Amino acid sequence: MKKPLLLVALFLPLVCLIGWTLFLTASRNQGTDVKVAVTGYDPRDLLSGHYIAYQIDWERTDCRQFAGNVCPKDKFCREARWGRQCRFYIPEQYAKELDELFRKRNTSDNVFEVVYSYRAGHKPMAKEMLVNGRSWKTAVK
Repeated sequence: MKKPLLLVALFLPLVCLIGWTLFLTASRNQGTDVKVAVTGYDPRDLLSGHYIAYQIDWERTDCRQFAGNVCPKDKFCREARWGRQCRFYIPEQYAKELDELFRKRNTSDNVFEVVYSYRAGHKPMAKEMLVNGRSWKTAVK
């Protein structure tokens, strides 16, 4: 009796993790890709892992990619004291290079954008960060 219970206790977390991963992947793939412009961010936070925290620049974002040609500004990101804050997780080893690229954006015309999977009525999911139209991974190499 103890052996089957032990097996269930060991494999239940794994089954839950696999199920959650499949759910998130399906949700991400069901949305439409939209590209939004990014402004101001902090490339690191010791308490929350390694990510780029940014805000969406709705003035530079093409709202024609949304229904009714209206940007759903209140649907993206989470509310913070200083406005709506978004996060895009990256490996720590690239934080410094991305930070330098972002700081140079005013002098070298670097454009930062994030591709989201968006479906009306659902939370948008960040898929990819772009630097000058290319993946951030190729921009830092």
